[in-house]
Order: sequence, then structure tokens, then C-alpha cells
Amino acid sequence: MDFFQACLKADNREAVNAIRKMIPSSRPSAIWAVLMHGAAWHEQRTYDTPHSTILVNSIHRMIEDLGSHPGLTPEVPSKSVRITLEEEKKLAVQELLVERLAYHLADIDHWNLEKGPSYNVEKSIDSPDNAVRKFESTIRQKSLVGSWEASLILASRDEPIRLRRVIASLAAEEPDKLGHAFIMPVSLILELPGAEYTRPQIASLWHLMEYLVRKIPSKSPDGYSPDDNLSKLTKPISLVEYRNVFLNSIVNYGILGHNTIFAQRIADANQRGLVTKEMTLWLIEKLKRNIGSSITSANDLVYERVVKKQVDSDWTQQPEVIRLPHTKDTQDWVNSSDISEMWTTMTQESSSEFESRVPEFDDEWHLVRCCQYIMAALLSEPRAAHVMIFTHAAWSLVDHDLVPNDLAALQVHRMLRKHLSEW
Repeated sequence: MDFFQACLKADNREAVNAIRKMIPSSRPSAIWAVLMHGAAWHEQRTYDTPHSTILVNSIHRMIEDLGSHPGLTPEVPSKSVRITLEEEKKLAVQELLVERLAYHLADIDHWNLEKGPSYNVEKSIDSPDNAVRKFESTIRQKSLVGSWEASLILASRDEPIRLRRVIASLAAEEPDKLGHAFIMPVSLILELPGAEYTRPQIASLWHLMEYLVRKIPSKSPDGYSPDDNLSKLTKPISLVEYRNVFLNSIVNYGILGHNTIFAQRIADANQRGLVTKEMTLWLIEKLKRNIGSSITSANDLVYERVVKKQVDSDWTQQPEVIRLPHTKDTQDWVNSSDISEMWTTMTQESSSEFESRVPEFDDEWHLVRCCQYIMAALLSEPRAAHVMIFTHAAWSLVDHDLVPNDLAALQVHRMLRKHLSEW
């Protein structure tokens, strides 16, 4: 409860210390449940969509990209490791990322106690199929309590596939002009605390239902194909045929990177079997709509051509560094190790210095990626979320084989140089 109370008091230093104390002694699932509990109290109604659970999902994946961590991600398969570092440096970067997450979650707008998540809920015993029907009908009727009760019935299962599937399916119907209505629900269901973490799970589902009843249309749109078989995951489809759409999403990344983030969540939901082939193609059409201008051919979206499009992203001075427990160790490492030249080039005033050298990093993409993870975490404003979410999304599209390394490095660099101080 120390972390949760720190969030409600908006005490970011106390929040960081509370999570640090948990790392050596708590199960990783408990740490992520506690983080999600704090995220569930994030309001941010001014911007319509709370970004807390989106950021939890992104930073969780960033930490996994670095490999196993005994207190945070103990069993990451070797084939999933994207960044290879010495053990000591790896652990330091992973803990820096979770510190940055805790810092952020305590430094945002939270629900007032009388308006925030409730924990008194009626959990009736019902069949999964009935619960799915109740869930969908109450969402469309804009009933927060009804949908919340139905979601908790489905979440009580050992592996709540039906809950994940029905939420992803409904969220895909109209993801809005920024993709939020798909990005946020998919991010939350991938980070949903298990049933053994009662209060974090109840609060997370309350948070999600509050959002869904505002965003899901009262009826399914014309042309959308719902899936009646939600009891199992679907078979992913190959997205190679649509690669140019994903390339467009990273070159024309939109307001604070939303097109790229939306594209990554589509690819991830497809790979995880949360959406059908028809839903995936529907979402790709929505992504094309959000990109807006006519889709540029893949041949025109190679690094050599994109880099020639000048972007005003020079700095007059470097952004302030966020002071976290692992800030000094990380700074000392990037400034004195083999990657010091890469880091210096990446963070100096003139943006073109790094852009001109991107082709030189052909065998070091994992280190470029690591530096950009650190840059997004350390040089951003405490409340900034998009820069970290975007950085993860762009590199994840590389993992999906939809975007090349050099283009990801360039576009992440340009986005960070321009938006580190913004939401």
C-alpha cells in the first residue's frame, strides 16, 4: 500500500522508494499489480484518455527487451531479448525504467477519492457466455456498474481469454482519430493483475470500464465483423502485405506519435491472437484513415529519402535530467563506455549530427535502441508519457519485421528531439 498511498499523495519520490523496496522481496507479478493499481487511479480527463496503463504496458515490454530481471521479469525467453548488455548494466537500466514509471504514476492527475475506483462489487456466479453477453450489452447501454460486474466474472477465470477477446473486439470497432480507444484497452488487458491481486484487479477493471462506456459505440458499425467464438485466441495473420501502411505510420507518426503507437498495438494484438483477420484488416483501414494523406509507397520511405526531409529538432540547450536512484550510474555509463560517442552524438544540440551517422550503426542497433530508451526515460518531463510509449512502439515494429532499424532509429530520434517535454 505504500506505493498506492504515495500515488494518491502525488509524492513521486516516495513512490519510487516504495517500488525499490519491493523489488528484492516481492514476486514480479505483485510489483506489476501494484503499479497497475496506481495507474488505475489516473484520471487525466482533460485529455480524454488516461495514458497510465498504456505507459505501464510499454515500459514493461521495454524492460523485457533487455532480458530477465530477478525482481521484474524473471523468465524472458532468450529469443525475446532485443538489447544485450553486461549483467550489471542491464539490471541498472531495467531498474531505471521501473523507477521512471513509478515516478510518472505519482506525478499525474488522479481521481478524487469519492469519484475514483470502487471496491464494493457484486460478483454473481454466471457462465462465461452469459457474462460475455452481459458485458457487451451493458457497455453499449453505458452502464459502468453492469459492465464492471460482468468483467469481474470473466476476470476470475485462470486465463481470462474471453475477457481479453471481447474487450479487444469492442475496442477495434471505432478506435478514434488518435487510436486511443484501441490503444488503451489493449494495453490494459495485457497488464491486468491476476485474480489473486483482488484490489488492483478490481480497480484496473473499474478504470477500464469507465473508459469503455464513454468510447464504445452504442451499436456495432456497419461493415464490422464481430466474432462469436471468444473462448479461444485467433490465428495471427501475416502483415507483410501491409508493410507500407506501417512504414507510413512511423514516417507520418502524427500528433505525439499516435499513428506509430496505434500501428504497434494493432500488430501486437494480431500476434497475440486477440483480434480476427477481419478485425485486423478493419484496424489497418482505420490506421490509414488516421495517417490521413495518401499512403506513400514503400520505395519512398527508405532511410536515404526520409532523412532528406528536414525536421526542425535542434536544441538550444539540453533538457533537464530526471533525478532517479539509477540516474547517476546510467549517466556515468553512457558517458564513459564504448557507447559514449553514440550517446554524445544523439544528445548534442544539433540533431543532424546523429541523423548523418545512423548508417554507421549497422551492427549496433541494440545499443542505439538502449540509448533511446534511456533518453526517453531520463531527458523527458516527469509527466511525459508519449515519448516513452512511442520509442517502444517504433522499435517493436522492427521486431514485427514491419519497419527497418535505420528508419526506427531516425524517427525515434526526431520524435524525442521534438517532444521530450510534452505529454
